[in-house]
Amino acid sequence: MFLFKLSKLIGISMSAVMLVPLLFGESKVLDKIVARVGNEIITQQDLESQIYPLSYQPQDKEKIRNLCLNHLIEQALLLQDFNDRKGNVITSQLDNQMSAVVQDNFQGDYRAFMSYLRDKEQSFVGFRNDLKRSIIIHAMRQQTLKSSFNISPQAVIDYYRTHLSDFTQPASVLLEQKCFKADSLLAEGGMKKIDSYNKGLQAGKNVAALADELDEFNLSNAWYTASELASCLAEEAFPLPVDGYSKIIEYNHLYFILHILDKREAYVRPLAEVQPMIEECLLKEMNEQAFQQWIQVLKSKIPIEM
Repeated sequence: MFLFKLSKLIGISMSAVMLVPLLFGESKVLDKIVARVGNEIITQQDLESQIYPLSYQPQDKEKIRNLCLNHLIEQALLLQDFNDRKGNVITSQLDNQMSAVVQDNFQGDYRAFMSYLRDKEQSFVGFRNDLKRSIIIHAMRQQTLKSSFNISPQAVIDYYRTHLSDFTQPASVLLEQKCFKADSLLAEGGMKKIDSYNKGLQAGKNVAALADELDEFNLSNAWYTASELASCLAEEAFPLPVDGYSKIIEYNHLYFILHILDKREAYVRPLAEVQPMIEECLLKEMNEQAFQQWIQVLKSKIPIEM
């Protein structure tokens, strides 16, 4: 027998528990069985509970179904392996984890937690068992993960060259936006602000002074790429020089006056700057490969019927 010390695990939240489908519930609804993994069964209802929250195109339904079924099979393999090895968890630490779930999701209010369970038609024991199984799955998966692999400098360079587009920063502008509503009136005189703006320009009034006078929203200055702005705003902003002002732009029932405070040209981030990010990506890839290799070993030992 081996034990999992829950204090060494990443905290399991309410959402993590609820992601465990009916496969791990306290009882099984009579339902079509879509797969058997050792002593574990996966029903159509289990599968639908995985598919339902996802957004996908109709033509991708079969692909999504297969991905979700494979995910459920992996979970069942981990549970079966745990049971085959006569694994156990420490009761007191499971209690602590249960208390942490209630604290994190219900501010420690057990009445609210029990009310939630009643609304979901689930018992406390059933939820506790789901939490225990969630922890087992998490812990079994963690066994294959390593904090470091031998990542060669050449692997980092190859990844960098292959993913240059991921490290390319697009051109951006530091933008000051003066903005007012399309139907806004001046406090005095009843003149529309747009008319006052145009009249002020004709009279030779400074654009900056006009913009400050008419502004209603006091928006913070910020850096923007073209994709982060509405197309009509980006088309006006990016050709402007630093300290340039746009013409007035109407968008979404508002008028905008754009002031360019600074500009950055597109550039590729140097390897030295992104190396830690690349090493993290490579580590994730290696850990996933290690996990999938272990899953293949389990599939060779644990019968799967579909």
